[in-house]
Amino acid sequence: MEKYSKPAKKDLIFLETAFNNAIFTDKEALNSVKGKVILKIELVYTTYRKSETFDQHGLSRKRLENLFLAAPNCLNQSGIEWILVAQTGCKSAEEGPGFFHGFAITYRDLPDAVSTKVESNFLREVAAGKIKSYAYDTYLKRETEKIERDSLEDVEPVIVLPKFPHSEQARINYFSNYLNFPPESTGPKKVDVQFIISKEGKITKIIFPNSAGPSPYKDEISEFIKSMPDWTPGTLNGKPTECMVQFSVDFMSRGSVVPSPLEVFATEVPPKMKAKLPAYDYNAIKPQPTSNQVSKALMKVDWSKATLVCDVTGSMAPYNAQVVEFISTQLKNKLQSPKQFVFFNDGDNRKDKTKKIGQTGGVYNYTSTNLDSIAEFMIDVMSKGSGGDLEENNVEALIHALKSYPRTDKLILIADNFASPRDRSLIGSIGIPVHVLVCGGTVLNEDYLDLAYQTKGSLSFNGIDYLDFHKFEEGSTMHIGKTTYILKKGHFSRKRE
Repeated sequence: MEKYSKPAKKDLIFLETAFNNAIFTDKEALNSVKGKVILKIELVYTTYRKSETFDQHGLSRKRLENLFLAAPNCLNQSGIEWILVAQTGCKSAEEGPGFFHGFAITYRDLPDAVSTKVESNFLREVAAGKIKSYAYDTYLKRETEKIERDSLEDVEPVIVLPKFPHSEQARINYFSNYLNFPPESTGPKKVDVQFIISKEGKITKIIFPNSAGPSPYKDEISEFIKSMPDWTPGTLNGKPTECMVQFSVDFMSRGSVVPSPLEVFATEVPPKMKAKLPAYDYNAIKPQPTSNQVSKALMKVDWSKATLVCDVTGSMAPYNAQVVEFISTQLKNKLQSPKQFVFFNDGDNRKDKTKKIGQTGGVYNYTSTNLDSIAEFMIDVMSKGSGGDLEENNVEALIHALKSYPRTDKLILIADNFASPRDRSLIGSIGIPVHVLVCGGTVLNEDYLDLAYQTKGSLSFNGIDYLDFHKFEEGSTMHIGKTTYILKKGHFSRKRE
């Protein structure tokens, strides 16, 4: 591309370097990468070289090294999509600093109490048929914002009072110069007065609240107020509003005139209010080609002796919602549907350092053909824990399924592409085929290839099925998307070009 422009997206972190070095300029942004689930990393550079001997690849490697040192999760996490973005528009060293250099990192946050609550509500709405699973992204964004707003204390209205032209000193001078003692006066007098400044800044409705009948004092004050220039109008929450000004005038015995300080306030001040979002029609959202990949894969399964094993940790809700939709459709049409379930959350929120392979916990089995009870059980397991670290106890859950349902002849695993099984060493204990439905991302996590291969199972990713893993031999390659995987010593790894 000619020149990279930073997209205005919430889920992007930009790590910028200078045109000709590998040092990140924003340490705060660099620290924010830690603890994120990384989805995509784009390395952005310019193709311009002042000298033919300049080592652009070496500079890119140095930038990568600095990224990995500061944020090891960018190196250790599987399933990340890597993209090189070459900017061709730079034609000189002088133009170079005007181009972005560094990394654009697309991420998702680890789950928290708010996101868990929103995802629970989302699953209930899907189970009730009120919303479709493909509305997840919009639902999560809007409902999270709604909860965050509702959790705030009442919002005070923001009032900006009207102003006399130029300055307060100009107003004082104006009052001193133009407010006079009336010639027809009968002696000392104190008069209270009020007037309205409209939304346009004009003076209207002069009122004498404590004086009845005509008097030269009131006439003098009225003429004085009417002769004033227009004010800068007041605002309420950023919008022009009507305001009242009130003060008193002391007409003294020796002909002097002393106005009091002004009191100014908005005439219509709403009570404290909560910021609210307008209602949104989630059913207006249109499905994408990838919206029902899990549902389509589940339709191909013979459920007579199969058990469904679902990862219910953070951000798996859109895929679990497809499970709920699939069950709903099958039950309505009196078609075959899963009735044996295992849900796992990687430890019921236990501390990461206490997790032991095969004994992490947070694994629960459930048998039912009632959609509402299945959805509520799934939500309950999800609410017990969110995973914590990135690795999860997939294999422990598969082994738990075999112990709970010994007649099972096939395990169907709903897995998070961005979270590897921490218990890969236990795969040999499974003994029956595992069909892995890998969810999320565009670059497959090779750990799930290993799981399918070692159990002689199969795999679905981005709507495509990969079968016959039992036929693979040492050195065999598999092409998934734009990535090639090679089998070496019983394990798949990405082939480096």
